[in-house]
Amino acid sequence: MMTLPSTRSTAMKVCLYSPNYPGISGEGGIGTYTRQLARALSGLGHEPHVLTPGPARDLVHEGPVTIHLAPADYFPVLDRLMPGVGACWRIAAVMRQIVARYNIDVVEFPNWGGIGLAYGMGRPAPMVVRLHTSSLECSLIDGTGPSRLIAWDIRRERWLNLSADKLVTHSWAHRARMAEELGINEDRINVVPHGIEVNPGFRRVSRCDKELKVVYLGRMEKRKGTIDLLKAIPEVLREVSEVHFTLIGADRPHCPGGRTHAQYLEDEFPTVVRRHITLAGRLSDCEVDQQLREADLFVAPSLYESFGLIFLEAMRWGTPVIGTTAGGIPEIIDHEKTGLLVEPSQPAELAQAMILLLRNDRLRHRLGEAGRRRVESVFNVDRMARQSAEQYATARGTKQCQIH
Repeated sequence: MMTLPSTRSTAMKVCLYSPNYPGISGEGGIGTYTRQLARALSGLGHEPHVLTPGPARDLVHEGPVTIHLAPADYFPVLDRLMPGVGACWRIAAVMRQIVARYNIDVVEFPNWGGIGLAYGMGRPAPMVVRLHTSSLECSLIDGTGPSRLIAWDIRRERWLNLSADKLVTHSWAHRARMAEELGINEDRINVVPHGIEVNPGFRRVSRCDKELKVVYLGRMEKRKGTIDLLKAIPEVLREVSEVHFTLIGADRPHCPGGRTHAQYLEDEFPTVVRRHITLAGRLSDCEVDQQLREADLFVAPSLYESFGLIFLEAMRWGTPVIGTTAGGIPEIIDHEKTGLLVEPSQPAELAQAMILLLRNDRLRHRLGEAGRRRVESVFNVDRMARQSAEQYATARGTKQCQIH
């Protein structure tokens, strides 16, 4: 049974920074996580605020969540010397104003881009930093090289992480990875797995057409393994002809020769294969949910994920999933029990896993139902919010909130 805080002294006012927020400032994994966490914190009796970039200062209320929009301005002189520092200072100034006006108890920043660094210098409220996949890790996987902008992002992230009052990440695998990158003891990093909303209404729907549907969700880039997915599709079609692949997400020029995925498909794949593939681009939350609940199979062959929130988004519908053994994904998917795992960068192995599930209705159903139960029991959003609140309370130097 859940007991809400009985007095204002046990509740907290928390401000979360996110580089995007669904339906307001763009789509992205950090934004999805932030929205889920903010709503769940409110359900536990806390007062959540979110700061996210916008074209102008504005205030939006999404139910109990107060969303502050602020431009992340470019400062010509500063940004020529140190790319990205202008946004850090602007966001820091706005965050300090929010802390003062609303008497915020604790602030959370993601490590991404080190955007919270300037706030951390003389911060008026404790700062928790949530460790997502780092810019260093992304640059190594994507092979983009240490550009001047990325080099400054990497520096800021490191300085931000080492100055935080509390470091939190969402998988044990990523904790080990970040401890090695930062040169610190793993014990300094706390693990709070992601959670996601799920209720009895989250159920797959039956479709009338015979064609099976495979869905991918995420940015279309090298780190997400989308090139491997495209390479696997012709082999799948040789064994299972009535299947269509829908890839959802922004198309980035990460294919060989600096091509987008659309260009790569046009240049390298025959028409007979291309007609089985839809590059859907960005979709709204409602459209994504519709795609996931109609899918016969969800596939995301990432080369690395600090966690893999996209799998929870699919699993809560009872949709069977295929992931890789990279990063935190095996902490979500129990191989052959709640989904299938393949080695990253292995299109042939990925193709065989897809063929196995597309040919076996019963296996898809069993894995899908088991995956949904795992989300309900292990990765529910209330559990994430309670554990996050414990970290915030510790960062404040107070006793842990009595939320059971």
